[in-house]
Amino acid sequence: MLKLLVSVFFSLFLISRPAESADTLRKLPAPDTTGGKPLMQALNERQSLKDFSSAALPDKVLGEILWAAWGVNRSDGKHTIPTSMNKQELTVSVLLADGTWKYNPADHSLELVTAKDIRPLLNTQEYVKDAPLQLVYAGERSDSKNALMHAGSAYQNVGLYAASAGLHNVVRGYFDAPAVAEALNLPAAQEVLISQAVGLPK
Repeated sequence: MLKLLVSVFFSLFLISRPAESADTLRKLPAPDTTGGKPLMQALNERQSLKDFSSAALPDKVLGEILWAAWGVNRSDGKHTIPTSMNKQELTVSVLLADGTWKYNPADHSLELVTAKDIRPLLNTQEYVKDAPLQLVYAGERSDSKNALMHAGSAYQNVGLYAASAGLHNVVRGYFDAPAVAEALNLPAAQEVLISQAVGLPK
């Protein structure tokens, strides 16, 4: 009888256990590192554009945006942006309609933080409410000078990618940063620095 009860309990545990990797880990397609507009053309076309379509971005485009921001572009694990003393403390959070994710540059994937859509926390200005993607850059409180430099390099790369790919983007700091940090479940040592809305033109 005891064996039967244990067997039933174990079966119920397996049935009720939350789904793993497929629900909490999202592998992104590899970026196309040979395409896009010439650099000088992308620089010429880079600008802040504030009207967004609410259409979701394809995973390939999302992956290339994140690779531009903070991806690994060398075999030694270094990034697409310069970092002071090779510090790796930048966190790029990815806010989408299907939840909030953390970008993992080492294996070019997204790790689920929460299934909640927390983009409304950033919608303090009407023009971003339709943006399908909000990026939030966070860094170490104790190293704010370098953290800000890293975030700036990341959002500039995204801005250039947006110009190359025909996307709209705008960088913003007008929101309740502590509330966003709490929703992102950031460690106490990290602070939210800036956000960036990205999407197709309306």
